Amino acid sequence: MKKRLLMVAAVSLAASCSGGRQAEPADYILTNGVIYTANKDRNFAGALALRGDEILYAGDAAGVRKYVGETTKEIDLAGKLVLPGLHDTHIHPISAMAVDTCTIDKRVLPLEQLSDFIAGCIARFKPEPGEWMYAALWEFERGNQPGARFKTIREALDAAAPDNPVLLEGTDGHHYAVNSLALATARNADGATVGLSAETLKTDFVDLAPYVGVDNNGEPNGKLTESYIYKRLDTEGIEAAEFAKRVAHPERLMEVTLSRGITSFLDAAARPDTLPIYDELLARGAFFGRATLALYFDPADFARDDASVDFASILHEARAIREKYAQTEGVRATFLKLFADGVLEGDPLATPPTLPNAAMSRPFLQPIYHASDTDGGLSVSDYVDLQSDACVEARSAAENGAPLDAAAFISAHGYHPGQCVIGAGVLQYPQPVIAAYVNEGDKAGFTFLIHAIGDETVKTALDAVEAAQRDHQSRTRHIITHLQVVRPEDIARFAKLNAFASFTFAWATVDPEYDLTVIPFIDRVDGPNGVYDPAGYYLKNAYPAESIRKAGGVIIAGSDAPVDTRDPRPFVNIEGAVTRDIYDAGALNAAEALSIYDAVDAYTINAAKALQQDALVGSLEPGKKADFIIVDQNVFDLVETHNADKISETNVLETWFNGSPVYIAEEKEQ
Repeated sequence: MKKRLLMVAAVSLAASCSGGRQAEPADYILTNGVIYTANKDRNFAGALALRGDEILYAGDAAGVRKYVGETTKEIDLAGKLVLPGLHDTHIHPISAMAVDTCTIDKRVLPLEQLSDFIAGCIARFKPEPGEWMYAALWEFERGNQPGARFKTIREALDAAAPDNPVLLEGTDGHHYAVNSLALATARNADGATVGLSAETLKTDFVDLAPYVGVDNNGEPNGKLTESYIYKRLDTEGIEAAEFAKRVAHPERLMEVTLSRGITSFLDAAARPDTLPIYDELLARGAFFGRATLALYFDPADFARDDASVDFASILHEARAIREKYAQTEGVRATFLKLFADGVLEGDPLATPPTLPNAAMSRPFLQPIYHASDTDGGLSVSDYVDLQSDACVEARSAAENGAPLDAAAFISAHGYHPGQCVIGAGVLQYPQPVIAAYVNEGDKAGFTFLIHAIGDETVKTALDAVEAAQRDHQSRTRHIITHLQVVRPEDIARFAKLNAFASFTFAWATVDPEYDLTVIPFIDRVDGPNGVYDPAGYYLKNAYPAESIRKAGGVIIAGSDAPVDTRDPRPFVNIEGAVTRDIYDAGALNAAEALSIYDAVDAYTINAAKALQQDALVGSLEPGKKADFIIVDQNVFDLVETHNADKISETNVLETWFNGSPVYIAEEKEQ
């Protein structure tokens, strides 16, 4: 690749060269490298000069020599690539910390093996009878096949832990699996413990029934979706225990970020009770990063008796935290987090298959899944005709409180009567609540990070931003994150409203097992083009990064770790942005791929703009903070030489923060 070298005069803001005088010497000069500056012209430099925590110079090797003094340390980069410190604009760093807990770690396990694994955790951690057993990173969308011993995950977990309630947390933080003892702890809206059962799903939890998987008899099968129902379980002890493990080892927060070259991040749902970890690191002088906190307050926790929300109390708490960190270098609390919807995965293994719950602009389809007799793999054999006489009758019976006999209905029609339900998902809160929260928070000087998965939710989020601009001429640049499906008519609105579009690019790829839990509910997949019909609504509108960019929107990137994986894996995400394919399974809507420059900028200068710190960091320019990383391969060259599939193999060799190395990789044994 032809490098565009930054040919500029040496600049020193601390002690500039005036007339013929020699510039004050640098603490470090770095030479013989390929340094991507991420400046407005996307230039490359060959050398850097640093003094204190600032960049003095970024230019050619000859120009840097005037900064060499007796104490200057010279580092030969040996041709390696230097990038600005990476910004992860959507990460849950506290949850991503490595602690000693039962971790399934994304293993794809059928129910029998899953049961044995949890039994092993019981043997290892030895919880007292009645004490919860928690397991992280459960693969909710793959594996979990029934077998001879267990037909449901509830049965599998009952066998694994007959004396302990069990909670498995899915890799996305939106799906859970529990056993019977856990279901028995469920509290109704009045706080009474009544348990989750077929009976209480018709009474106490009728409004939450869509988030509970059931078996052929209507009993909970152990699968739960979203915090609506999770928060009804007696899980406070789990949260306290897991947090205590992290408080005991606050330094592990830095292990999440520095080895991956992340020097700035947005904590995407910072709860007030997690702040002591930041405080301890700051007190030790051991926090090496720039953290922006998106404070999470659930509006449902501030609901009044008349269903209105006490936004004044939310903002009172948020302002106090913002003020606490107002003069703190390294941590700011200037964002608010809003979950506007849930997730777009259904559960094909439930009876009937549960629908996705993220809000979409069109009703979900009702696919009829078929499990292979050989390996248990799923496929779609047909679709329910929602307008058929059978479905009209089934819906009428359910509405009148006299649902049809499921076994007889299945025998007659080949699908469960519950699949006659027509739904398009839901917003996490009513649209007026979402709009009011954004408006009130914006007026109070906060920036929002809005979780929006379904296309109707993306529209709702953009509408809320537009309403704030209309109400009080707001100029705040909010972030809308995830954007799994975006309506074509909303693409240009990101630029119009100055909203940042945040993607986790590792998800913008073909993933056959996962895709089978999403796409069949949106597009028919039983035709000749199968799941990946290029004319399908999902394929055309999934993660439309390049379309938003071409329309003038600004693209930023975030890992959402530990969702999917505890590893923030920035270079996996950069590869996904460029190739739309990290599993070698084919590209997901290749037209939405970004250039390598746009992908890197999403992690550097664009992200710095989104976090309102681009005057300090995000590019390697004189006067900015010396936050940068040295990596072991040139990602720009990889794309130029048609080896973009190797980007994910990039390793961070060194991470520098405020002009000092804070992470140096151990040399690998030859």
